[in-house]
Amino acid sequence: MFFDNYPIKLSDTTKPFFLKGLKTAPAILLIHGYTGSTREMIWLGHQLNEAGYNVYIPRLPGHGTNKNDFLASNWKDWLRKVCDEYIDLCAMYERVFVGGLSMGGVLTALLAAKFQPEKIFLCAPAFMAADSRIKLTPYLKYFIQTIPTEGKTFYKEPEYYDCVKDYCNYDYVGKAADLYKLQKMAIQQLPNIRSKVITVLSKSDQSVPFKEKELIDRLLKAPNEYVILEESSHIVTDDVEREPVAQRIIEFLDK
Repeated sequence: MFFDNYPIKLSDTTKPFFLKGLKTAPAILLIHGYTGSTREMIWLGHQLNEAGYNVYIPRLPGHGTNKNDFLASNWKDWLRKVCDEYIDLCAMYERVFVGGLSMGGVLTALLAAKFQPEKIFLCAPAFMAADSRIKLTPYLKYFIQTIPTEGKTFYKEPEYYDCVKDYCNYDYVGKAADLYKLQKMAIQQLPNIRSKVITVLSKSDQSVPFKEKELIDRLLKAPNEYVILEESSHIVTDDVEREPVAQRIIEFLDK
């Protein structure tokens, strides 16, 4: 049955977070990445909240739960989720900013092209993938569903790993095809974004190639400033250079 995919209870590390700030302050929608969870965004979320902002970090469908739940979700679910959350926040707050990591950055770009929020921030946005085999996934998904792999979660806390180990020990060919679909859509929509943008890229990111900057420079017509990192891995929101990342984003939003 459909409901068999659902977890009985969410972990405290993967649940949605709503960090309330000043009533008159803008709200920020923070979007996590592909096969990730709200855990990726909570440190940055706390920094934004301490700066006075209202911060909401939703959990994308199929994420942070289990393998079957992830397989039952797709790109339409993920995009619809963030659009719904943005609309809901706009009903509660006069100004709403949006930011995302990796696929969350891709979803942020798609949302921005549609709704044109005043400001957005893109953290290691996955418009491109270092592994070029992602281009084959729309065809391979009809023959291969999952490929067992060693657990790749960035975080080593036992509680967090226990709640995601069921689904982080696989590569998902069909879900990678969903990500590739979103990548192509977002690249097509980049010229339509009118929001003010700040983009965080790392030269040490092994998931998103740094040459993506050339693509962004070519297609994004909106005002954009960069934060270029030297040491951080793909999770730029919670790695060795996370403090300057948070500081630059807060300065950008405060302007």
